[in-house]
Amino acid sequence: GRITSRGISSVNALGTPLGRYMKTLLDAVGSRWYAFIDQKRDLINIGTTRVVFVVDRSGRVNNLKVIENTANEASANVCIQSIQEAQLPPIPDDLAATLPAEGLDMDIPFTIFAN
Repeated sequence: GRITSRGISSVNALGTPLGRYMKTLLDAVGSRWYAFIDQKRDLINIGTTRVVFVVDRSGRVNNLKVIENTANEASANVCIQSIQEAQLPPIPDDLAATLPAEGLDMDIPFTIFAN
């Protein structure tokens, strides 16, 4: 999945438990991100900010890190805030049984395009 300033977030394999949960997760993060981008558009440069984190079984975010940023610090801050403030549901039991004990590893690129 990816979140961009054009179109909607994308998720592969929506028919699987992982695909359904990732869509829910990306929709929750994306809705916060789009709102923050609208509020701070004049502060954010075009580019991609790539963020990694782990979602534990209860839906809490751990080990949140920006690992790449071709935009600016304001973009990175918006991405981090979007993830931290998203209301993530617990991982469903059928999916949790297939994941490592730590939870679900996420790697999300957030991209801002020129208008």
